[in-house]
Amino acid sequence: MFRLPRTLIIAGTKRIFSNNHTKTFKQLALGYKSQYNVDNIYTKSNTDFLSDLSKHITKFSSANNEEFSGYIPTDQLTISYSRSSGPGGQHVNKVNTKVEIRFHVESAEWIPQWVRDKLVQKEQNNINKEGFLIITSDRSRKQMLNQADCLDKLRTMIFNSCQKPYEPTEEEIRIKNKRIAKAQREILRKKREHSLKKQNRSSPSFGDS
Repeated sequence: MFRLPRTLIIAGTKRIFSNNHTKTFKQLALGYKSQYNVDNIYTKSNTDFLSDLSKHITKFSSANNEEFSGYIPTDQLTISYSRSSGPGGQHVNKVNTKVEIRFHVESAEWIPQWVRDKLVQKEQNNINKEGFLIITSDRSRKQMLNQADCLDKLRTMIFNSCQKPYEPTEEEIRIKNKRIAKAQREILRKKREHSLKKQNRSSPSFGDS
């Protein structure tokens, strides 16, 4: 348990004298941290990660080395609600639980340009003539759950568009070329053998009159 050091309280000033150092009660309260404080338990963690969410919204260049972080700024989306025809019992067609999310793909600067290009190719059926990607969900009777489902669908679409084709290493290319060359030599050998067999069958023998 935390114990205050030897103190002398002077009326009116409320100061603490200990080891020739002076601190106010407020300073002491702010300075004290329990051994179970989150800063002590998770020494390498950033406890101020919610202080500035805007830093996650990045304007990307067209370079292919830019990656999608997974963060979706909801203020960049158009979210609308309507009556659901899905599950919901007595709430069906009475409560606006169906959620629709849409955004203009080409102007979505929070997605890298090269990912946007692939997203347009992969999700043609979900993009209208104006270039808006539209996602809906009414799988739940809860509006917030349907909105979360839409965001999850969108995140999955973007991550799928981030998949780059596998680029083999030089060693893998060398081994592949070696196997191809070996297979081609084997094909040529079999062709020669087959050709020789045909020649032997068509050539007359010395015993024929």
